[in-house]
Amino acid sequence: MVRVIGASLYRPRPGIWPARKKCLTLSIVTPVYNEDQQLFIAAMESWIQNGVDEIIAVVDKTNTRLIVEFERRYSNLKDMPCRLIVTAKPGKRAALCDGVARAQSDLIALVDSDTVWSSDVVQKTLPYFLDKKIGAVTIRQRIMNPETASNVVFDILLWNRYQEEVPFLLGLGKAFNTLSGRTAIYRAGALRGNNHDNLHDLRHESFLGARSISGDDKRLTHLVLEQGWHLAYVKGPVVSTQGLNKTHIFLKQRVRWTRNSWRADLRAIKRGWVWKHPVLAFYMIDRLVQPVFMLLGPVICIVAIAAQEWLVVGILVSWWLVSRFIRLFSYFRHYPKRIVYLPAYIFYSYFNALIKVYALATVLENSWVSRWHKNRLRQRLVRRSATVLAGTTAVLAFLVLMANFGTKISRETSAQVTVPAPVGAREFILDTDGPRKIYIAPALPAGAIFPTGIVSYVIQPGDTMNQLAERFGMSLGDLKKLNGLRDLDKINAGHTILYYHQELTGAN
Repeated sequence: MVRVIGASLYRPRPGIWPARKKCLTLSIVTPVYNEDQQLFIAAMESWIQNGVDEIIAVVDKTNTRLIVEFERRYSNLKDMPCRLIVTAKPGKRAALCDGVARAQSDLIALVDSDTVWSSDVVQKTLPYFLDKKIGAVTIRQRIMNPETASNVVFDILLWNRYQEEVPFLLGLGKAFNTLSGRTAIYRAGALRGNNHDNLHDLRHESFLGARSISGDDKRLTHLVLEQGWHLAYVKGPVVSTQGLNKTHIFLKQRVRWTRNSWRADLRAIKRGWVWKHPVLAFYMIDRLVQPVFMLLGPVICIVAIAAQEWLVVGILVSWWLVSRFIRLFSYFRHYPKRIVYLPAYIFYSYFNALIKVYALATVLENSWVSRWHKNRLRQRLVRRSATVLAGTTAVLAFLVLMANFGTKISRETSAQVTVPAPVGAREFILDTDGPRKIYIAPALPAGAIFPTGIVSYVIQPGDTMNQLAERFGMSLGDLKKLNGLRDLDKINAGHTILYYHQELTGAN
């Protein structure tokens, strides 16, 4: 509810670009490595259709077929300058920096090589930059082929991000957390200002002594925010990206992104600039502590299953299904057939909490896992093994800690009180086989007393309890207990009390 209400408060009014005002120019910079050729061509055609002023493709030298195809198709276009930079430098950051350094437009769009634009991206984006405080904008993003469980979950995550999260942060503030690298359009002055060198800070980022080679989009976003620029979300146009059909690649990608988030968010909190944006600061802190609270539910569910508390299990599972359905209602209203993927989304949301623990334990690891060639990965086998061991150990230790916590809660709240087994019919069957010793008169200890009869007496004027106890041969305490009396001063004439005779049996 908070996110939906906050998102409703974001109502940008960019208007249209004034007819007499000179229009801002726009360059696209796209790093290309190990990309599908047909998908890259589709992306290029969508950018050209939008009427951008310049396209700079920074292509890794190993993509020879794509280099030849680019030269054949785009190097001689008359109305659209398409420039090719062949690079031997490893990493996306170096490619971005080389492309931005050569861009000549007022605005620079950093775009992934597999991202296809709708036809109105440029038209509806430019008016946002009429506000001189806007340093960069993001655009709604979707998956172009949500046909597998991983891609549908990815599409749901993007839906939540651009329908709720980004508008919520902008509706209550002027900043959000990440200008996605799929498409982020910057004012050239925000990337190459006179008082700062964001390209140098991007290329040479390090965290706790380890050089960062991924997370360029979040790094640039935080640099722009730290320098005082505002951000905006362009409503209307959509950019589409290729999903990851294999679940394990999707999860590897999430691990890499989560490591980037840990590094960027922890640095932002340490440097202090984020406190100028209270809503964003709250959002960051919420994400940092989220794994602990997210995992409480599954831990309690596992404890309940072990204790065979099926009512608790049923309540938890029902709550997950109902609450997540409500949260994703707007998505399922548009795509009702995809409701079958609701359990996959629930599983991912909790598994992602474990990913956050794993990513924090391995935060110094840097890689471009989803796009690195297999030959490069082989060279890092020893380091990868150490990383996996450290992350797995941290996850197991965290799960043990949470399990102990859940068990402690269950024990201290008496949620696992042992229920005695029901008494069966056999307990009432007397064993008549064999000799039995029958006690006609059980032995009693010496001085034992037992009542022989209970008699009633009506209190007369002048009677006291002490006198009556002595007359009846009972102790005052026994007389009080038998009649349920607490205050001896509150007996009245006409009140009936009970007493009994006692016989000594132990002396006989």
